[in-house]
Amino acid sequence: MKKGIITIAAIVVVIAIFLFIAFFGIQIGSFEVLPIDKGISLGLDLVGGSEITYEAVIPEGMDDSAIADGMETAKTMLRQRLNTLGYTEANVYLYGNNRIVLEIPNISDPEEAVQLLGTPALAQFLDCDGNVILEGTEIDSASAAYGPTDDTGVYKYYVQLNLNSVGTEKFKEGTKQAASRANESDRYVSIVMDGDVISSPSVGAEYASTGINTSTPIITLGSDSNGEYAKYLASIISAGALPFELQETKLQAVGASLGERSLETAILAGIIGILLVMLYMIVVYKLPGVIADIALVLYIAMFLVIMTALNLNLTLPGIAGIILTIGMAVDANVVIYERLREELRAGKTVRSSIDLGFKRAFSAIVDSNITTIIAAAVLLWQGTGTILGFAKTLFIGVVLSMICMLIVPRLLLKSFAGMHITRIGAYGAKLPTEEEKNREPKRLAVVNAFKITRWISVALCITGLVSLILLPFGKSFLNLDLDFVGGVSMEYDIGATVTREITDNVAEIVEEVTGVKPSSVTKSGNGGTVVTIKMTEIDTTLRDAAFEAVKEAYGADKVSLVSSDYVSASVGKDISRAAFIASILAAVLILVYITIRFEFRSGIAAIICLIHDLLVMMSVYAIFGISMNMNFIAAALTIIGYSINATIVIFDRIRENYKKVGGGSSGFDRIVDLSVTQTMRRSVGTTITTLMPVLLLLFLGVSSIRNFTLPIMVGLISGGYSSVCIAGPLWCKMKGKNVKVRG
Repeated sequence: MKKGIITIAAIVVVIAIFLFIAFFGIQIGSFEVLPIDKGISLGLDLVGGSEITYEAVIPEGMDDSAIADGMETAKTMLRQRLNTLGYTEANVYLYGNNRIVLEIPNISDPEEAVQLLGTPALAQFLDCDGNVILEGTEIDSASAAYGPTDDTGVYKYYVQLNLNSVGTEKFKEGTKQAASRANESDRYVSIVMDGDVISSPSVGAEYASTGINTSTPIITLGSDSNGEYAKYLASIISAGALPFELQETKLQAVGASLGERSLETAILAGIIGILLVMLYMIVVYKLPGVIADIALVLYIAMFLVIMTALNLNLTLPGIAGIILTIGMAVDANVVIYERLREELRAGKTVRSSIDLGFKRAFSAIVDSNITTIIAAAVLLWQGTGTILGFAKTLFIGVVLSMICMLIVPRLLLKSFAGMHITRIGAYGAKLPTEEEKNREPKRLAVVNAFKITRWISVALCITGLVSLILLPFGKSFLNLDLDFVGGVSMEYDIGATVTREITDNVAEIVEEVTGVKPSSVTKSGNGGTVVTIKMTEIDTTLRDAAFEAVKEAYGADKVSLVSSDYVSASVGKDISRAAFIASILAAVLILVYITIRFEFRSGIAAIICLIHDLLVMMSVYAIFGISMNMNFIAAALTIIGYSINATIVIFDRIRENYKKVGGGSSGFDRIVDLSVTQTMRRSVGTTITTLMPVLLLLFLGVSSIRNFTLPIMVGLISGGYSSVCIAGPLWCKMKGKNVKVRG
């Protein structure tokens, strides 16, 4: 008993420590974790702001290494420019081999940001009086290095310049004058970028008569400098003369009010959803439910600490990933506790039931989580922007859930059992009656019902399938957004209910100003006061002119920008290609894993179920006319993660029951029916717990959140349905007489 109390106390202390770090932060030496309100950066879809994608115009014949160096230089230049302008919270990252993405919070007009960022970078070397010694255009390149820089042989970080002939001469004269200064404190050269002093290396007095006369001078850094700073300084110096032009290919703006409402809704829905899940676990599983909630609190606390430590960028898709991982974390406990109940009902002691419950649930939990990790890894490789946020939260969440939900509940259950809490009612179970013992186990006839359920599935998938088939021909029911097809989308809140007359009038205004007829002008937004205009690509001047014309027509004090998106056709094609590659690769890797763990036909059945669930979700997009953008990929991967998780649990039970009867193909349909029946409580319970926060996001959310969560909600229901009614029966139908199920 004493050992159990110590274990419980230790876990409570660990939870308290992680919660303290999450909300107040911690610093140990140079290691620091900020509190969640400072350590987690919020994506544009939560706080509002602008996203700009620049594409490099690569000169013909430029090699890959030069392109890579140039892109790093351009990234550093833009990062420095944003810092200079005061946008220190902006996110800058490379996408592909020739694009740079800027995410700038709290700036509502990306056109304005482009104007601010669009002027050429100016790198200069100045003396102490501010006289220009060297221009960035006179520097061919700058590179960071580590090695001896003088006769002492001491290794230091340094930056080596490569100057052209004009630069070499000017640098020699400038350093000669700097070294000749009477005051030692004036013997330096400042490296300035856009008016900001980046570094001020000193010039030795020994150069007073000759200057630094070489085309490859070096800037030696102090002993406290590191390689990262050396690379940064080299990039800043090189940025004065980029080897290529940068053109904006995507501009996107999210109004601050929309972002704030999204964040408030997501937080509220998340809190209420988690509380409902915790209540459900207590009601259904009693003491194990309380233990599951304790483990869930630890999971959430650890998740928050890791997010702040890694300074993750949290987006709406990222929140979807968190919701999914919470569902999967609870699912692990549901699988374990259902096994625990079975052992208790079979007459086992509490201690042995705990051991057997965890042992028999382990393979199902590991297999289902690994398949989800595969999907997350594919997204980490292929994703960008908000999708990367989803992939990171999903990956971290799955790994954490296996740690928290496999270790903590086991320790706590054993501790309570050691404290002589052995009444099985406390563990949500009751002994069967004599009648129940003698009764043949119930079996849902899912294999026989497959004659009907397969046609139900066809009916559910038909719209999505037809839309997919028509897509290459440009005739589809899907409402493809700019992310996939390119173009311009502008949303204005006109401060009044949008009618058909208003949409027609706005269309006329925009066409008159731009000379381009909008492809659609529709009513949107929660209050119905937002008008959405979609059209082919137009330049910045025309987009600004269209906005000003609408403001003039409906009142400058009433009309406000909600969002403004511009995506070039080339970016749209790249996104489509990346989405296709991600989907195919994830499916293939999952198929390989399931084949290894079970058998090939089970893998095919699982992939067919995934395709089924994705087609059902696409049918929802088509029927409701939901805009299909980058968030679709996050929604699709959410469904893949959930569906494969549910299917694996059933397959694991089929494998176990198959081994119990000694193998063979006879009676496999009965094994499938029995296995689905035995896991039904788990299937229903997991669907309920995962749907709770999603339903709250659906009903409480702003329109953008609802458009994201409705397909996920339908996909979750479809995933539960396909796992129960399609996966096992399909495996049964495809299973040949000579095929064995791996143990």
